Amino acid sequence: MRTITVAIRRSCAISALALIAQFSPRAHAALGEDVSAIANDQARLQASLQVRQNVRQNLHFAVHELSSPIGIKIREFVAESGRVFAVSWSGGWRPNLRDIMGEHYDRFIAGTRGRRMAHGPVRIDLPGMVVVMGGHQRAFFGHVYLTALVPADLALEDLQ
Repeated sequence: MRTITVAIRRSCAISALALIAQFSPRAHAALGEDVSAIANDQARLQASLQVRQNVRQNLHFAVHELSSPIGIKIREFVAESGRVFAVSWSGGWRPNLRDIMGEHYDRFIAGTRGRRMAHGPVRIDLPGMVVVMGGHQRAFFGHVYLTALVPADLALEDLQ
């Protein structure tokens, strides 16, 4: 009897995760891509967009913040060159990391293979890329950045 209950719970949990993945809003704020993709992200997420220009002593970049109606915020950090050098997120759902990381996603997955993921925030340092993420149900957060594209004088704390 107990084995059946455990199997039913496991089946329900797997079904719930599949539904969450299927209906989670998809974002295409892809790392390393051109700023022009942000308009598509805004339409796809039905999100409001705020753009903040950051100009500090030889440091010029913009933060494009998308706020979805269901409370997810995705911030794309855009260098003067027009390329997205970092993406951060926060909210009730973790965005699709394949969409966030774009062409860098497969490298991220390869870098996590065989690694034991701890509870709490996790930092994954890969050649040329850093991923930090954590959270729990309805309170996820994270950021990813390409080390070669981050402006030299930018404090990494500004990427959140």
